[in-house]
Amino acid sequence: MTDVTIRPATQDDAAAIARIYTPARAAMPGVPVIHTAEEDLWFITNRMLPDCTVVVAESGDVICGVAAYTDTWLEQLYVDPAHHRKGIGLTLLNHAMRERPGGLELWVFQSNTPAHRLYESRGFRCVELTDGQSNEEKCPDARYSWPGNL
Repeated sequence: MTDVTIRPATQDDAAAIARIYTPARAAMPGVPVIHTAEEDLWFITNRMLPDCTVVVAESGDVICGVAAYTDTWLEQLYVDPAHHRKGIGLTLLNHAMRERPGGLELWVFQSNTPAHRLYESRGFRCVELTDGQSNEEKCPDARYSWPGNL
């Protein structure tokens, strides 16, 4: 496991978050890339950071992961593909769960098997499957819930 520090994100982190967010989304299996890096930066600056509690994972002084959550939803959890399989996603997820002990829900693409394993390993359960017609990517997804939001 990589030694990481979790800290609150600031507006000054937007570009660094985008540098991991865009390639992490592009690395998802079976999910088309529908936004440019510039659009991702706009989303992070104007939607994610103002509307969510956002934390970053740092290894040394490099941001290598991000999680964004509201009172009841884990909206975003992404790790730089160069840092996959080092426990960073688990560290971010555990942080969000500690911060929201009353429960969280999230959406994940059905094709993202590693994410399903991560969430299920921490007690999230699939409560809904969709054909993806309600998401931008038009890819089948799954809604997960932890612990009592069933």
